[in-house]
Amino acid sequence: MNKITFLGTMSSLLIGQVFAQSTPANPSQKKDAVVQERRADQYTFPLSDKVSRQKVTFKNRYGISLTGDLYVPKNNASSSLPGIVVSGPFGAVKEQSSGLYAMKMAENGFVSLAFDPSFTGESGGEPRNVASPEINTEDFSAAVDYMGLQKRVDRNRIGIIGICGFGGMALNATAVDKRIKAVATTSMYNMSRVMSKGYYDKMPLEQRAQMLEQMSLQRWTDAEKGAPVPGPRGLPVKLEGNEPQFVKEYFDYYRTNRGFHPRSINSNGAWLATNALSFMNFPLMTYIQEISPRPILIIAGEKAHSRYFSEDAYKAAAEPKELMIIPNAVHVDLYDKVDVIPFDKLATFFKENLMTIKRDYIFGKGIPAGNQIFSGTVWVNMLHTDEAKLFDTQVYNVHFNPSARTFWHSHHGGQILLVTEGFGYYQEKGKPARELRVGDVVAIEPNVIHWHGASSESAFTHVGLTTRVHEGPAEWLGPVAEEEYRQAVSK
Repeated sequence: MNKITFLGTMSSLLIGQVFAQSTPANPSQKKDAVVQERRADQYTFPLSDKVSRQKVTFKNRYGISLTGDLYVPKNNASSSLPGIVVSGPFGAVKEQSSGLYAMKMAENGFVSLAFDPSFTGESGGEPRNVASPEINTEDFSAAVDYMGLQKRVDRNRIGIIGICGFGGMALNATAVDKRIKAVATTSMYNMSRVMSKGYYDKMPLEQRAQMLEQMSLQRWTDAEKGAPVPGPRGLPVKLEGNEPQFVKEYFDYYRTNRGFHPRSINSNGAWLATNALSFMNFPLMTYIQEISPRPILIIAGEKAHSRYFSEDAYKAAAEPKELMIIPNAVHVDLYDKVDVIPFDKLATFFKENLMTIKRDYIFGKGIPAGNQIFSGTVWVNMLHTDEAKLFDTQVYNVHFNPSARTFWHSHHGGQILLVTEGFGYYQEKGKPARELRVGDVVAIEPNVIHWHGASSESAFTHVGLTTRVHEGPAEWLGPVAEEEYRQAVSK
């Protein structure tokens, strides 16, 4: 079977589109010999002794009761912690990847919630084993509702993580729900895109029309029977040996003791035959630019078959955004391999964007500055442009997230910095870096090559004054290399 043909078949299996030739999945049927029994109350990962876990329930806007696991750090006495909500992969349950992610984030000081989406796992909703781009997007917001009511969670500092197919749902939820302050995805799928266009957008219009025709007719069958019919298994009971590598990788996670769970559709069941209906005309990424100015972190494996979803989402999103490609990693490596998943990066991302959030800024935070003259996440608020040329001075407020900094540059007319928040550095070319703290003033002479920015552990804000503007604009000379930065701040 060639790759394109199999990708088309896998796309059909993913969305439950093969009818007459398919045998509905039955969890009681023979299981693969490589699957060891795991009880429904067991997890695919050991519980850390640094966190506590509690089963919780809450309802979404449609009245569907959702079930999740709340992870709380044990050794943090703070009465107000940032919160993280996690869900995914598509067809998985909270006892699998999302629970692992939530636990790891709790180890890093976040109150974290992993939940089963509507119609799956221990969450409610009928019929079972069906997905909806709208309802599953709402599930994230419902989880934010729940988190914001917890006494130990600061409702103004909540972020979300979406894994695999719930990466796209997480981005959609963040675009519409402005309470979500930061979002990260790993091994992201755009489910509406893959269902409506197939893998790599290879589905011909004729095949799409045929699928819609089949699903429409399937509704007659479902109506006559009084219940929707399951589609084919998402993964085979046993591998035949001629499957593409990424299918073998899915199998290695879901159908072996590594990640098998009896409530997981991908491990032990099938989506409904009409599952794709609501996705076919529902483009999840339409409003991704409206996430800005809130930050996005997109993580994908270098060798993941799904990598193009992450890269395309990154291209479509507005700043501030970051794409992280994990060398040699495949799609499912980011499900459970703790030595591959960049938990340190995820923790840093959310600490930067949740733990350092301030309610008020003296002059307002401004807008994302992009990466043309800055490294990292930087916000700029122009306070005075001197368009009338009365003062020969421009004034601006610059906020740097931890480790963010300017490029090397100089000002022909000089510059003055007034530090108003945090801990940062100023360095002239060839000289040691100078620590900067609140109240410090830096007077920079004309044409001196320098950079300034935040320390690695603190945000940093200064007011800047560019003097003698008539001498011309700043000259930008390229980024401060990571090694240069580390050496400067370590002395």
